[in-house]
Amino acid sequence: MTPAGPFISTERLLLRPLRVEDADDVLEYQSDPGTVRYIPWPERSRDQVIEALQQHTANAFEAPAHDREFALLAWTLRDGGKVIGQGNLGIESEQHGHASIGWVTHPGFVRQGYALEATRALIDWGFGALGLHRLTATIDTRNLASARLAERLGMRLEASHVDDEWFKGVWTSTWIYALLEREWR
Repeated sequence: MTPAGPFISTERLLLRPLRVEDADDVLEYQSDPGTVRYIPWPERSRDQVIEALQQHTANAFEAPAHDREFALLAWTLRDGGKVIGQGNLGIESEQHGHASIGWVTHPGFVRQGYALEATRALIDWGFGALGLHRLTATIDTRNLASARLAERLGMRLEASHVDDEWFKGVWTSTWIYALLEREWR
């Protein structure tokens, strides 16, 4: 079942569940080698984007609450509805109120504040509506733009792992950024 909500509004964006109908917009960034360099999926064809959207939207939740449940949200422009990125929030531990977050931005919309705006709204939703205690983001240490975004969001660098992941043919290192609900408020 593809979820109908949430609909999270910001000044310039509407965050809503990704849909198969978003494939053409999503293809624009999921097929870009620079965009997917630090993302777990390869450059995708249109058919691969549709397949991924079918799989992920079928398994996404409107309001994730239990371990391994997640929300996958499109960032759509209020003017025109174009999908310019996506955010995800996945429950890591229901018992401990811990979720992970992530983000991907269309290359034509970077450095315009959209990722900051969308991810702030996602964090507000997680700590507010979902009642989470802690959010974390795992970032490839080569991805300085994502690390800067995490820092602009008030997340703190909590851990640095060296050569902890075999990723796209090389050993990579990761940073773990974290934020507690009380730090956000």
